[in-house]
Formats: sequence, C-alpha cells, structure tokens
Amino acid sequence: MKLGCSYFGNRILRHAREDMKELIECGCTFVVHTFSENDLTFCREAVADLVAMSRELGLETHIDPWGVGKVFGGEAFTNFGLLHPDALQMVSDGRPAAACCPNNPQFRAFMREWTDAAAATGAQVLFWDEPHFYLPHWMGGRPNTWGCCCAVCRQRFEEMFDKPLPSEPTEEVEQFKERCIIEFLAELAAYGREKGCRNCLCVLPHGDIEKTTSDWNRFAAIPNLDIFGTDPYWLAAQKDLGYVEAHSRLVKEVCDAHGLEAQVWLQGFRVPAGREPELAQAADMMVAAGVRNIAVWGFDACNHLSWIRPDNPALAWQTIKDTFRRLAGKA
Repeated sequence: MKLGCSYFGNRILRHAREDMKELIECGCTFVVHTFSENDLTFCREAVADLVAMSRELGLETHIDPWGVGKVFGGEAFTNFGLLHPDALQMVSDGRPAAACCPNNPQFRAFMREWTDAAAATGAQVLFWDEPHFYLPHWMGGRPNTWGCCCAVCRQRFEEMFDKPLPSEPTEEVEQFKERCIIEFLAELAAYGREKGCRNCLCVLPHGDIEKTTSDWNRFAAIPNLDIFGTDPYWLAAQKDLGYVEAHSRLVKEVCDAHGLEAQVWLQGFRVPAGREPELAQAADMMVAAGVRNIAVWGFDACNHLSWIRPDNPALAWQTIKDTFRRLAGKA
C-alpha cells in the first residue's frame, strides 16, 4: 500500500522536517511537494532542500506544477500570463482568460523550463495535476463563456478538422481540446522521462465535458506515464460516497487495461462538521476497488488554507491519520 499527502504553504526546512516525520508516523510512503511559479522564481533551492530532506527521511518525492499557467490545478496564481499576455487563452466573450493556452508555443517552452527546474530539485515523480483548458466556473472564470479561441487554437483547429473554429462549444471543439491536452501532456511526459523522472497524471473527475478529460483511456495511453488517477472530491462536488466508489473502480479498470499504477485522491479539505467519518469510508472504498496508491489533499487537512479548511480541522486530520495508520498496518 502506497500512501501519500500533498504539502504546500511552508518553505521553512526545520518545520517541514517535523511535518514529514508526522507523515511517516501515520504510514505515508510519499509526499507531493508543490512547485508553483512563485517557487520557481523565489524558492528553487528551498524546494530542493525540502525534496532532499524528504528523501533522506525515506519518503518518495513527487513534484506538482501547482497552478502553473492556471493550466494545472491549484490555488497558486500565475505570473507567466502577465508577462506574456499573448500566451493567454482567449474566451468566447472576446476577453482573455486568467490562464495560459496549452497550445501556445511560449507556454510550452516555459513548461519545459519548469520541468528542468522540477527535475533539478531531485524529485522522483512529476505529478501532472488536473491539466485543463479554461474552466468558466473555476477561479477567474466567467459563466456562459468557453475557451480557448486564441489565434493558435483557431489555426490548430482548422488544421485538424479542415474548417474554422465554431463560435459555439460543439462536440468537435471538446474533442479538439482533449486532443490538444493529450499532445501537451505527451510532450511533457516524454521530456520528464528524459530528465530521469517518472510521470503521474491526475485528471479531473469523469463525466463533465467542460473539463476536456473525459476519455480516460486516451489519457492513460499517453506514452511514458507510470501512474494514472483522479481526485473524486465528493464533498466539494456535493455528491455522496458513491462518487468515490465509481471513480475508484473506473481508475482501476483503466489502469489495468494500460498497465499503469492506479491512484485516487482523498478529500481532506472543506469537510463539514459531523462528516469526518466519511474520510475513512472513502478510503476503504478505494481499497475495495483495488486501488493501492492513495493520497490525501492535503497536510493538516489544509488548515492553513483557510478558504477550504474543514469545520473541525483537528478532527479531520486525526481521522485521516488514523485511517492511514490502519491501511498501513500501523493501527
């Protein structure tokens, strides 16, 4: 059983060391360190120190392009689009999005620079976190709009479909975006492998066409992937625990078909009071589905990220740790 946890918000090594020991004590075998654009600019050596310390303690280290370009998941802001406004996605209302375009050559070159820096930290696994095109209902999104409609996307769509990019988000537009994300990830995974890293891909939960990652078999077929998973955060999605069970089984089925390791993420944030027992139930559902790689977002139940902290952070985190200890045979 592999158990892991995301870690962000702290770059002070002596504090992080105690946190890593806490993860190990509750059965974690890996940690996902975030590596945002802010880290890339100001904290490269500090993140490398965190990675080295984590490895010395015995944790496998994963590294996450957290919020980079707002193409990847996470609350971190992006600066690249401010410096390169022509790399931003264009939205159907004629205004740019606060997110870069995965098709833009400048952004793709930047992601290779990010990969160089991420590999240089000594991290063993590149964690490609929720890659997506513009989401109108996420941070900075505008309802009833869609993207990307930039010049690069218009040209690429015409090359693929031999017709102009439609003015409405048709099925062909969604197919186009999905194909482009797959090509983008294939380039990154191949480059990451050249740098000596393994690749883990976490796609957004299944079934929402807006998220452009609906065909999981196509994503799992990307060369150079080692781990494939999703994050069915049932509380955030206002679903019942069946949401976790269904996604866990689907991940395992897809991974078995493609020879990949299955990973599912446990929601450890924004837990309403009284629903803490569901954390253990969700983890058990993942195990029952055959998943043997489970990670939680994030450390200390995200108590320090106050907009998503649980109603009772201490109880949520204790429940997570007790669950992990039990799964690891440490209870």
